Amino acid sequence: MKKLILFALGLSAASGLIYEVVVTNILFFYFIESSYSLATVLSVFLFGLGAGSLGIYYLPIKYQRKNLFGFLQLTIGVYAFFVLTNLEKIIQNISTSGTFFTSIILLLVPTICLGASFPLASKLFNKENSVGLIYSADLLGAIIESLIAGFILIPIYGGKFTIIIGCGLNLLSSFILFSKKLKVIPIVFIIGFLLLFPTNNTNEYDYYSPSPYGLIKVRDETLFINEREQCSTRYGNDASERMMVNYALEPINKTNLEVLNIGLGCGLTVERALDFGAYVDIVEINPKVVEANKILANTLKKDNIHLILDDGLNYLREDIKQYDSVLIDIENPEVAHSSNLYTVEAFKLVAFSLREKGTFALWNYEKLGNNEFKDIIYYSLKEAFPYVYEYPEVFLATFQKINQSEYIPSTEKQLNTIDHKTLKW
Repeated sequence: MKKLILFALGLSAASGLIYEVVVTNILFFYFIESSYSLATVLSVFLFGLGAGSLGIYYLPIKYQRKNLFGFLQLTIGVYAFFVLTNLEKIIQNISTSGTFFTSIILLLVPTICLGASFPLASKLFNKENSVGLIYSADLLGAIIESLIAGFILIPIYGGKFTIIIGCGLNLLSSFILFSKKLKVIPIVFIIGFLLLFPTNNTNEYDYYSPSPYGLIKVRDETLFINEREQCSTRYGNDASERMMVNYALEPINKTNLEVLNIGLGCGLTVERALDFGAYVDIVEINPKVVEANKILANTLKKDNIHLILDDGLNYLREDIKQYDSVLIDIENPEVAHSSNLYTVEAFKLVAFSLREKGTFALWNYEKLGNNEFKDIIYYSLKEAFPYVYEYPEVFLATFQKINQSEYIPSTEKQLNTIDHKTLKW
């Protein structure tokens, strides 16, 4: 029986770390800084653990403690299935402060139940001096599952599926310690979850795959990430993805150009660079986007292209070579405000990676209608480049003056740095 208690506690701790890792990953895209998401999740989890432990200390338990442990696990699993799997939908239209308070409220129930599970498991050992053993089982489950969730489940299957795994661990934990008469309850919920589990008709998509950076879909020659249209091979020659290359490469007036393109997408930017006779290194962080591109355009089959699977900023840090032009083709403003690629430090790395007449192009997100957002990007670019120009939807930063009017900001100077993120979309 004691081994079953330890195993059930380990499963509970494993589920808790699953929820912590996934929720932190989700909240990262809805705060200005990643430190906000970490601080929010850690503070709520620690508060819930403390409150749950304190509640068990003062709560007079007059019935079977094993069943109480089982009901706590059942509560966590059911709550996570119906609430945590929909967390992104709940908070996506809420302000930063609203996200903070909403996250606290939504995470209190599972964290308090998790906090109550540890001291309750200790009581099940009938006052034996086994705290060290119980604590070890709890930590072992947490360590193993945090690694599995972060390195395997989320990257391969996505956050929502990983939370479902956590729900299953809670239900299994409750099943182990429930009395025989109550074991049917988690079984009923497992069957119900299987029936309710959201399924997608993937047959309507040419490509469909979760990834650590969002759900990737291809339909009607269009790439979607988390339901947001990113690009399409149906776009014409005047598409901004292609025009970005024109703005960046025409001023250089050189043959055998070497170009670094960060972000593969539909390959429109790369294809236009090839029209200039350029040699293109593509840095793409998401292997699922590479797979999707094979369906869309199979860009990588073309000549003069070299794919690097890496984080763009990490690649720039390695200082491997210098380029005539660097293009950042990441179109989602949700990524812009949280990504270190849009900081002064990153822009200085780009400048160091360029040759004397090199150019740097990236989106200015003018469609947001947010002048402060554009101005922050401008001011940050000016820390690394003497000239910054505005084209439709694109900023171009250069070392040498070109025949184009420079961008004029309308707000006070603010910089976006790794230490202090100021971009708000």
